[in-house]
Amino acid sequence: MKQYGTLIALAVAVIFGIVAVILANQWLSTQVSDEKVIVQQRQIPLAKIVVAGQDLDIGSLLSEQNLLLVDWPKANVPKGAFTKIEDVNERVIVTRVVAGVPIVAAELAAPGSGAGLVASIKPGMRAMAIKVNEVIGVAGFVLPNTFVDVISVQNKVARTVLKRVEVLAIAQQTFVEEGKAKVVNTVTLQLTPKQVVKLAETTQKGPITLALLNPAEDMVAPPKPEPVKVAKKRRTYKRRPAAPKVPTYDIVVIKGTQSVETVKLKTNN
Repeated sequence: MKQYGTLIALAVAVIFGIVAVILANQWLSTQVSDEKVIVQQRQIPLAKIVVAGQDLDIGSLLSEQNLLLVDWPKANVPKGAFTKIEDVNERVIVTRVVAGVPIVAAELAAPGSGAGLVASIKPGMRAMAIKVNEVIGVAGFVLPNTFVDVISVQNKVARTVLKRVEVLAIAQQTFVEEGKAKVVNTVTLQLTPKQVVKLAETTQKGPITLALLNPAEDMVAPPKPEPVKVAKKRRTYKRRPAAPKVPTYDIVVIKGTQSVETVKLKTNN
């Protein structure tokens, strides 16, 4: 009997253990479901915005083929973002954009401004191409979106004719992979109308070369403060008081038949 009692007790323990495991699993499943409900209730508000569906180069024409409409955290929607692809269809982008980045109004050319290099020219500016070689082009490191000084050499004398002008393109490219040098025959610069005339005249007078600038350098050098003119103080001298006049008396001296002589005498007070 004792043997049977032990077996029965063991069987009952096993059954209770299985029941405990089942109940524990059910309880855990309930907790997970509750957490999912809480997470769903706390979801971040989203908004639909237009992003680049692929890497886009400068001058790319936007269309349904290279754009996507995606969910974006509403609180972090960039300023100038678009909510419809139709709003940017057939617009031209003037900066390079990588896939997944929102399209914003500040990065688009004006409607109808054309595609390619034309769209990247700022209002009031001009694009002018100059011939270069490996030396003039700084070993191929003069690339789109970099800045250069234009130096002219005339009669063995070098002078800077243009300072910090932007490079729009090299050859027919408005973008190259960052950091990779590329030797080309032409470089297109963005200039003001006056700078265009000045550069055209300079290229006829002698060879030119380009000096590459650090992109972190300020666009415009801070103006030098004008020297302050300090008025010189005029030294003033105090006049000494005039000495008081000493009263004098005229005395006429007659010496015999000699001429009359007048003598002035001073009196002491």
